[in-house]
Amino acid sequence: MGKATGIGALSLAFFIAAGLSPLSAEEGFKMADALICTVDESTQPAEIGKKIALNGLATAAPQAVYENHVRASMLKLFESDKALVIQLVAAVSGSVDTIVIDKIGGRFAHTAAGSFLGVHAVAETGTCQPE
Repeated sequence: MGKATGIGALSLAFFIAAGLSPLSAEEGFKMADALICTVDESTQPAEIGKKIALNGLATAAPQAVYENHVRASMLKLFESDKALVIQLVAAVSGSVDTIVIDKIGGRFAHTAAGSFLGVHAVAETGTCQPE
């Protein structure tokens, strides 16, 4: 797969995951300041079932804690009654992690792309639950 095709596929996967396709709402979901998000589908099958802990979602500086114990301070890029978008841009490599949360249904989309230790990209979706 060429560079342009790979980037296009990642972009398409992100836009599909972020809400251009219907994502089922989780019954009884309640948005909270801290969520545990579980990956249900991913472009990298080894990521399925992994969890991302999100803290401080009601603040200007939320934090993500990945299953490998890496902590990442995120910037809040967008928030409405329906969605929250947070992102990390790594200072050393320029790699990005973006998480879009459906505040009503509890679904999330996560994309990551960068060049730290080699070029990488992943797009995935899953379900969040209050911590």
